[in-house]
Amino acid sequence: MAYPMHHNQHTRSFRSSWVGSLVGLSTLALLMGGVSCSSEPGDGNGTIPPGTVVDSCPPGYTCETNADGTIVVVGADGSGGATSTGGVSSGGGAPSASGGTPGTATGGAVSSGGGGGNDENCTDEQHPDQLDQPCSIWLEWGDPPGSHCNDDWLQGYCDATCGRCTPSSGSGGGNGSGGGGNGSGGWGNDVTLPDINGGSTGWASRYWDCCRHHCTWSGNGGSVPACGVDGVSISNGDSACGGGNAYTCYNQAPRAVSDTVSYGYVAVPNPQCGKCYHIQFTGSSHNAGNDPGSAAIAGKHMIVQVTNTGGDVGQNQMDLMIPGGGVGLNPNTCPAQWGMNDLGPIHGGFLSACSGDHNSRKQCVREKCNKLPAGDLRDGCNWFVDWFEVADNPNFKYEEIQCPADF
Repeated sequence: MAYPMHHNQHTRSFRSSWVGSLVGLSTLALLMGGVSCSSEPGDGNGTIPPGTVVDSCPPGYTCETNADGTIVVVGADGSGGATSTGGVSSGGGAPSASGGTPGTATGGAVSSGGGGGNDENCTDEQHPDQLDQPCSIWLEWGDPPGSHCNDDWLQGYCDATCGRCTPSSGSGGGNGSGGGGNGSGGWGNDVTLPDINGGSTGWASRYWDCCRHHCTWSGNGGSVPACGVDGVSISNGDSACGGGNAYTCYNQAPRAVSDTVSYGYVAVPNPQCGKCYHIQFTGSSHNAGNDPGSAAIAGKHMIVQVTNTGGDVGQNQMDLMIPGGGVGLNPNTCPAQWGMNDLGPIHGGFLSACSGDHNSRKQCVREKCNKLPAGDLRDGCNWFVDWFEVADNPNFKYEEIQCPADF
């Protein structure tokens, strides 16, 4: 059974203001266009080493033009480089501005019109000094994001991710020609995070009480907005859990980035609003014994942002926002907002109302999820079934990180 999950702090002396997205590590940062590059068939004699400045790109070599106009050899026998207007699409793949399903923009990781011709040898060879890091991280880090792809030390490595060539798998983006939700396009299922070595230990409970959050008030940081009764439009009113008209925004439901990475929002004791953590699940449950759901998400990762607090949240506990996760000590707000009363026990929600084996409980929760309002709210509830495997209070390791820019 999940622990009590309610977290409403409606400090009426403050008004809400939404601070824009925190700038930092971004799983899908807006990428810069590729540098100009040319390549044409030649003798491929391999005598000019990479990094050599030349007057014009010799036959059989791939070159790049730097910002100062100098032409630099990248390597021999290139089959096509990125073009100045191609490379990685700046309009595809990122989550919608409302924080809804990821990848709603068209275009995948590599734009359909950019890059050179399709190349069977277009791969993501990682730099030998950075073998423990995925190529995608060089798009996420840098100022501006993606600028590491232009660094000399990364030339000849991570070519597909950096948009220097186009894989032969298709004419569209690297992970599909169209955007898509939850890793089906745009982001793709290749988004990974490195395992946590060391870190602190904790566990995840669940809740969704529909209240205006502690961190929505400007006096508490204003790191997230509050919404009206529709869960979408912005509201600056008092919390609905205190008789006002401001509720939790539906786009704060958890969402998958890939098969192994998700975003979410949490309540913690004594919160520093807006702080983010990388958590990795260990495969065990805090209090549910040999929980098959907790075992099923072993090794998966989440990046979570602090948006709320509550007196019933303990140290090293993160109360993860999941629609249908339990309304806690505010049992009337969600039924009034959603027009439905079958929300399960106030502590534990839908899952605590389901019984049977693992698959039976998943199906039971899914049936309840599909009665919620369509969109981010229902999707977040089904995320609990599909990605989170209805894990009951799973244990995890965690570390503090910079927040992604798309939170």
